[in-house]
Amino acid sequence: MDKISQLPDDLLIKILSLFPTKDVVAMRVLSKRWMSLWTLVPRLIFGVHPEEDDDREEEDAKSDENDHCSHFVYGTLLLHKAPVLERFHLNRVSGCTASEIDLWVRIAVDRFVRDLKIRFFPEYGIIRLPSTLFRCETLETLELRKVIISDVPSRVSFKSLKTFRLLFVKYPDEESFVRIISDCPVLEDLVVETCHDDNVELTIVDYFGELKLLGNNNNLPQVIEANLLSVSCHAKVLESFSRLNRISLCLPEEYPTGIVLSQLVCLEICSCEDNWTNMLVSVLQHSPKLKALKLALNHSVSEDRKLFWTQPSCVPQCLLCHLETFEWRGYGGTTEEVEKEVAIYILNNASRLVTATIYYPESFELERKRRMFKELEVVSRGSRSCKLTMG
Repeated sequence: MDKISQLPDDLLIKILSLFPTKDVVAMRVLSKRWMSLWTLVPRLIFGVHPEEDDDREEEDAKSDENDHCSHFVYGTLLLHKAPVLERFHLNRVSGCTASEIDLWVRIAVDRFVRDLKIRFFPEYGIIRLPSTLFRCETLETLELRKVIISDVPSRVSFKSLKTFRLLFVKYPDEESFVRIISDCPVLEDLVVETCHDDNVELTIVDYFGELKLLGNNNNLPQVIEANLLSVSCHAKVLESFSRLNRISLCLPEEYPTGIVLSQLVCLEICSCEDNWTNMLVSVLQHSPKLKALKLALNHSVSEDRKLFWTQPSCVPQCLLCHLETFEWRGYGGTTEEVEKEVAIYILNNASRLVTATIYYPESFELERKRRMFKELEVVSRGSRSCKLTMG
């Protein structure tokens, strides 16, 4: 008898859970014991994740369609006996009908599914999701990719949902989108990547692309972290995120008046925009509880750009009372010495600063880095306990 077959059932099921369902089903021929054991695996994963193979040509992608043939999914679900479905993934489900997906999702919900993903690739697919899904109390992760949702019920409630990814999804109308994300009381991670011809109007930009929200956003889940670095967006977006704890910004416009980031403790600002110093001052003045500040050059800039620095008339409260960590990546100390002036100002006035770390561009020679670092080392610091280091 082989050693693997001597392992207990629980351990064998955990091992089988690591493989795609196609391979798990194929393994049933290894022994009589495995003929029934695979039916207890609590994870059903059909196909290859689209993001793992986005560069393949469309005709190559079609070679995976055998994984999604209706009879294969039907047959698997018919024989499957696990009382709880921890994970149910339908990857590259092009070719499956809306009614088929509706039925499969119903079965997953009946099995108390926790992680559900439906990904069409390379083309969009129309799906009809059962109303029970929109009230599923066990669902913790939901991802929809390149799907066209045909209908959204009037009542939507994801009581346990923590991770929600809506990637290139098309909705019946604007209100449908709002309903989908309106009742997620424990949501921790929301990612919305929109397509150019969807029908949601107000544009907000997050790390993965355009996040479009509506109205005054009173019913949206409380977002505590936002990354607004990858694509330029309107500064007015901050009105929707006034209770953020952490934010990363790359904004080409002036800071909107009247917006106080009262809960903000961690801030990252991209230094690629010509007015980034003004944005920095404005955010510092409106973030009274800020504890960690990071400056970073996340996008390319022209060598001849002009920067301007106007020292604020009064020191922001966060510098006097709360800022503990300061990090600057890509510090050049040049551009008419504006960067140097900003660094000196923060070191001078951050009276509670504990650590300050300066990272220089990789293209700088070591001797140049050391010389520039010494210029900052001799600067008077507002905090006697501040430790300045070169990253």
